[in-house]
Amino acid sequence: MNPATNDSRGMAKISELKLASFAFRLAVIFLCSGLTGFSKTTNSFFQFINDQSERHYSEVPHEVLAFYYGWYGLSPERNPWGDADTNKHVLTRAARYPLKGPYNSHDPTVIDWQIDQAKTHGITGFVVSWWGTSDWDAWHDQSLSLLLEHAEKKNFKISIYWEQAPGDGQGQIDRAINEVSYVLNKYAKNPAFLKVDGKPVIFAYNRVVMFQVTVSSWRPIIEGIRARAGDFVLLGDGQQSSCAYLFDGIHSYGLNGLPEEFERHLVTNNLGDFRAWAAHFYANGVKLARQRNRISCLMVVPGSDARKAYKFDWQTDRLDGQMYRTLWEEAIEAKPDWVIITSWNEWPEGSEIEPSLELGDKYLQITAEYSQRFLNSALVNAPLPVPLPRFVPGTTNDLNTILLNRKVGVLAQDSVNDTEFWLAYCGATLQPLTWADLIDPKIFNASNLPVFIHIANEHYISSVKVIDDVTRSLIRYLHEGGFLVSLPPASPWPLTYDDSRKMIPFCITDKLALGVDNGFEQPPAGVELKFYVNKSALSGLPPTAPFPTSGDLRFRPANRSRVPSADYYLPLVQLWDSQMHPQGDAAVYIQHKTAPLSPGKSIYVWMRTPETLGPDEFYPSLYQFISTKLKPLPVNVE
Repeated sequence: MNPATNDSRGMAKISELKLASFAFRLAVIFLCSGLTGFSKTTNSFFQFINDQSERHYSEVPHEVLAFYYGWYGLSPERNPWGDADTNKHVLTRAARYPLKGPYNSHDPTVIDWQIDQAKTHGITGFVVSWWGTSDWDAWHDQSLSLLLEHAEKKNFKISIYWEQAPGDGQGQIDRAINEVSYVLNKYAKNPAFLKVDGKPVIFAYNRVVMFQVTVSSWRPIIEGIRARAGDFVLLGDGQQSSCAYLFDGIHSYGLNGLPEEFERHLVTNNLGDFRAWAAHFYANGVKLARQRNRISCLMVVPGSDARKAYKFDWQTDRLDGQMYRTLWEEAIEAKPDWVIITSWNEWPEGSEIEPSLELGDKYLQITAEYSQRFLNSALVNAPLPVPLPRFVPGTTNDLNTILLNRKVGVLAQDSVNDTEFWLAYCGATLQPLTWADLIDPKIFNASNLPVFIHIANEHYISSVKVIDDVTRSLIRYLHEGGFLVSLPPASPWPLTYDDSRKMIPFCITDKLALGVDNGFEQPPAGVELKFYVNKSALSGLPPTAPFPTSGDLRFRPANRSRVPSADYYLPLVQLWDSQMHPQGDAAVYIQHKTAPLSPGKSIYVWMRTPETLGPDEFYPSLYQFISTKLKPLPVNVE
C-alpha cells in the first residue's frame, strides 16, 4: 500500500471529523441561541420610528374642536346624569343643570341644536368619546353614527376619542386593530369625518388607551390598522418626546402637570402665576410637535367641578371665565395647529361649555371671541424636523443595537413614557410586569430578566399573597445578580407609600440600598445650583446643566451615606451649589457587595434628571452605560 495514499485518506478523515465537530458546535450555538432568547434579531421598533419620522405635517388648517360625550340616556344604572329633580333643576351627578334639561344623546333635535350652537360660536368639530364595539359600547357607536349623519348636513366635523384598549399581549393588539379598523371602514368615508391630507383623524386618550397599551405594542397596532383600513392620522395624549416620535400629532385632555395649588385652589390673586405656567406648558407642547413636524393640538378648559360625581374635592374654580380666557390667550400665543376644548358636555366632571341654567351661554360667547381670533391667524409652516438619533451620543455606537436581544422587565404605573420608548428604540425586548409577577420566580429572576426597570412611583405594593413577599422577591432578584433600575417619570421618591398597608409611608429604598435621601423641598434661596455629569460614564451629555426653576422642585438625591460602605458607589450626575458644596447625586450606579443584595447592581435616577439633560440624549447615554455592565450575549452566527 502506498504510504502517501494512506496519509491522504487519514487527512481526509481528520477533515471530516473537524467538519462534523464544527457542524455540531454550530448546531449547539443555534440551539442555545433559540433556547435562551438570544437568536439574532432586528430592531423593528427602530425601523418603525424611522418610518414614522417621514410623516411630516406643515401648514395644517386650523380647527377648533371640543371633546363630546354621547353617553346621556343610557340605562338608569349607567346614566351619567344620576337622579334628576326636574322641578328643582338638580342632578345628583352634575354641579349644574343643562339648559335643555337632562337630555338623551340619541335625540335628533338635541344633536341638531348642539351642532348649531357649536358652529355658531366658532367650533369646527366634535371629538366623540368612543369605547368600542361590545354590547354596552354600542350606545356610543350609535351616538357616533347619529352625529356623523347630522354633521354631514351641516358642514361640521367629527372624530373619535378612542377611550379603551383592554387586554394584553397579542389579544390586546388584535382587539385594538379590529375596533379602530371597524370605525375607519364604517365611518371614515363620510365627508364629515375629520381628515388631514385626506386621511381620517383619531385621538387616543391617555388615562385609558395609552395607559393600557405598552410602547412596543404601538407598532403592530398602527401597522395592523393601516393594513386593514388604510392610512390614518393618530394623535396621542401626552407631552413627552416619545409621543411625538410615535404618533402623527400630540394633544392633552387635561393640563398635565398642573401644580396642585392651581388645580385645587386657583384664585384671582395667583392668575399671573397660572398664566406663566400655562405659557410654559403650551410652548413645550408646540415645541415637541414642531421638532418632529407633528400636528400640534393644545387644550383649553373652563374649569372643573366633579365633587358630586366622584364624592371628593375635585374642583378648579372658573373664576367667572378668567381661567378659560387665560388659557385661550396663551394657547393662541403658542401658535398650535388646533385648539381643543375640554369639554363640550362632560357634565359629571363639570368642564362643560354647553349652556346651563346657572351660567347660560357665557362660555360659548367666550369661545366665539377667541375661536375666531385663532381661526383667522396664520397657518404655521413647520421647520425642518430634528434628525432622529442613530448613534449613542458622543460615540459611533449604533443606537438601535446597544440593547438588541436584551430582555428587560418593566413595571410601569404610567402611560407611554420616554423610559420605555428609548428601551425599545435601543433594541430591548420589553416584558411588562405587575407586582404579582414579581413574586413568581419563574417569571422574575435574574436569568430570565437580567435588567428590571421600575418606572418610579411613590406608590407600590409590598404584599401580594403574604406580607412583604414583593419586597423579599426584589431582594432575591438582586442576590441572583439582577440589575434594578429606578427611573422617572412619576415621583420624587420611589417606593414610598405601600398600598398593601393602606398607603401608609413604608419606604423600602433603604432595604434595596438605592441610596435615596431627603434633599430639599425647594432650592435654597439665592443659591445657584448646577448639575455636573460624569463624562467618563455618560457619553455625549452636556458637562453641566442648571437646576430647574419651575415645576416640581422637590429634590430627592442619592447619598453615599445611605448605602453600605462596602458597596461600589459611582455618581453619574451630581448637584453642586456655586460654592461647590455637594447637594447630592441626581443619578448613581451601585454595585452591591453586601449581603443580602450582593452581587446585584442598581441605578437610581431622580425624576427630573432626563428632562434637565434632554431625554433624547440622557436615555441613550444611560442605556449605553447599562449595556457595559451586563454579561456578554452568546455569539451569533450569521
